[in-house]
Amino acid sequence: MKLLIMKTYLVMMLLIPAAMWCQTIKGHIENENQEPLSGSSIEINDNQSIFYSDKEGNFTLEGISKFPVSIVIKKQDYQDYEIILENNDFLMIVLKNDTVKSIAGVTVKANKQLLKRKVDRLEFNIDKTPLQNLNAWDILKSTPNILVKNEELSVRGNSQIIVTINDKKILMTQEQLKQLLENTDGNNVSSVEVITNPPAKYEAQGSAIINIKMKQNVLSGYKGRISTRYTQATYAKGLIGTSQSYNTEKWQLTGNYNFVTGDYVRKNFDVVIFDKDKTRWESDMVRKTHAHEQHVYNFSGQYAVDSLSTIQFGFDGYNAPNNNGHYNVPTNIYNTENNQLQSYYLTSNKKKQFDNSFNSYLVYDKKFGNNNLTWTNNSSIKRFRENQDVETLLNFEGQPASNNRFANNSVQDISLYATQLDYRFSNDNFTLESGLKYSFVNNKNDLDFFYGTSGILIQDLAKSNLFNYKENIFAGYISAEYKWKKWEMKAGLRSETTLIKTNSDNPIVENKTTRTGLFPTFYLMYNLKEDQQLGFSYGKRIDRPNYDFLNPSKSYYNLYSYFQGDANLKSTIIHNLSLTYTLKDWNFEAYYSYIKDPSMEISIQNPQTFETVYNYTNIDHGQNLGANFSKSFSVKPYWKINLFAMGEYQENYFMGTDKILYKNDVFFYNANVSTQITLDKAKTWDLNVSYVYNSKTIQGSFDISSSQNTNIIINKKMFDKKLEAGLVFNDIFRTNKNTISTRYADQNQYFKDYRDTQYFMINLKYNFGNQKVKDAKSGRKTDEQNRL
Repeated sequence: MKLLIMKTYLVMMLLIPAAMWCQTIKGHIENENQEPLSGSSIEINDNQSIFYSDKEGNFTLEGISKFPVSIVIKKQDYQDYEIILENNDFLMIVLKNDTVKSIAGVTVKANKQLLKRKVDRLEFNIDKTPLQNLNAWDILKSTPNILVKNEELSVRGNSQIIVTINDKKILMTQEQLKQLLENTDGNNVSSVEVITNPPAKYEAQGSAIINIKMKQNVLSGYKGRISTRYTQATYAKGLIGTSQSYNTEKWQLTGNYNFVTGDYVRKNFDVVIFDKDKTRWESDMVRKTHAHEQHVYNFSGQYAVDSLSTIQFGFDGYNAPNNNGHYNVPTNIYNTENNQLQSYYLTSNKKKQFDNSFNSYLVYDKKFGNNNLTWTNNSSIKRFRENQDVETLLNFEGQPASNNRFANNSVQDISLYATQLDYRFSNDNFTLESGLKYSFVNNKNDLDFFYGTSGILIQDLAKSNLFNYKENIFAGYISAEYKWKKWEMKAGLRSETTLIKTNSDNPIVENKTTRTGLFPTFYLMYNLKEDQQLGFSYGKRIDRPNYDFLNPSKSYYNLYSYFQGDANLKSTIIHNLSLTYTLKDWNFEAYYSYIKDPSMEISIQNPQTFETVYNYTNIDHGQNLGANFSKSFSVKPYWKINLFAMGEYQENYFMGTDKILYKNDVFFYNANVSTQITLDKAKTWDLNVSYVYNSKTIQGSFDISSSQNTNIIINKKMFDKKLEAGLVFNDIFRTNKNTISTRYADQNQYFKDYRDTQYFMINLKYNFGNQKVKDAKSGRKTDEQNRL
């Protein structure tokens, strides 16, 4: 079977043409009065070639064999104009009059259109805007189509997304990713791409992709930074870190390290009502976690073998050797008829966690003419260990006081390897991409459960479990894009064959499945004018569950609640349709999504045992129909306003505990308004204010209440902009919290959730060395790594 699959994909590769043409770049040059400038010289720094603009101000650069490429445009009586090009997009260049001789040496870079609609994505360009004074995390908050709710990223309300940097996947949890982006300087970010229907080149995993494009690393020299951060929420947190980059003609090296310490809090007030028993169980939980030692690090390197061949290599990791907490959770049981306290119990949970992940990559890239061949290898290991000791003091009506104690030790070991070969051919009007991929994952979970009343605990084999999961994926794709006059069309097909083997000894579950899925994509765009486009797209996606959610063993939180995964959990299939219209910085989109077997965590109360079971499971299906628009205003050169609004009708169909199919629906809307102001002529003071509103939404059988977030960010640059100080006030009015509730059949419960989002933060950064040097690109990460 495997041999047949590999042969099929190799036949696909043999269909690829081997044309070898160099690329061209076209553009137009005019002055600030929109008058074309003829005779302007355009110098290509890499090969010393010089071209000139014609009488209409148009020009064509030929013989471009690789990107990035640096060009300089010169015209008498105008300022020189330098830009680093990452692709062969059409250039619209405006030269400024050189009336003041004292600034004749100033280099001015291109001003890109802030919102640019491409055939398969929306590009949000922030270069030379006040947004660059923010960090990468805050930039994402201002990006159209991206929502941040409860400190979690989502696209059009869907959190099953993939985040990449320069098309290289980031293997981190949401919290680790947030820390990384908060420590990524906005001055190093060129743009953010939101890909709601990813083309066939990308893995079929995930509903959408957020790609953060960093500026290319083309200048030689050394630069460094040391930074520190203090955050005061309910408790304090601190960070100290450093970033170093060194480039030569052949080598590009970048390293980052951050040490983080502090206390993290999440507050929950849980209410479960048993109608038949006429009781209401209320638990007030404050989870304070001590994380006094967290290490986040990465290293990226690139070596230019010659002008057409490069080798990328690197690694990144996260290590938290001792996250621990002691949670005391009182639970009161009331009689719902007279609202009198009937019984109560107190849970004491001592928890200790060890979390370590390490990822490495090696990439070889070869260009020959208009052809490009890339071979990517990734490997990852992850080890997570959690020990908890839970003691419960019980005081139930009509029963003597008693205590119960149990403990569990769980260990998770994950290792994976992936290799991928990509081919690309491109000229002015046609692009062809094709590739093959193989990945292997081995996930082992060992859970030991112990029980007793005091002293030495005894192992309970009936609740202990050993779970193994192995996965092989064979994938191949082919995609083509064609431009004809005002039309652009792109279509692709990706095939992924997944071989899965699972084994659990308690409960006994053995699974062996082989699935092959085809994932087509199609895009069509018509350019009405230079800055006006109408587009249509369709894509089919898959969302495979995280490995943790496939473990069928019971992981107890306390005596009356536990989490249980599902070894037979299905992958979610998503169909996306989208219609877009873009006019300058206005962007409109209407879309529809059909979601088969969406997976999510749903809590179910058991009236017989009074337990609350947190299941990660599939519901029947869901669908979303929505529209959104975004607009960026330049009120003044120093003042920008960004608007984003969306409305979406959501439906979730789920099977209830009474075996009846229920529908949960809502109209969800979101508004995001932000403004960036440069407060002084020297551009050393910057102010950013934003407001986000999320209306009521749903998740399976649950309704999630509305929330709001207001924040203010102030930045100051000093000492020739080498020292930067920032002040952040987040969730000023403490309105970023939710109530999650459900009521049907014998289910009646709600939970109040607050994730400590109200805080102020002080940032200090000191830059030294040549700050024009950009960081080396991170290595590509895989779909499998994202599911760790």
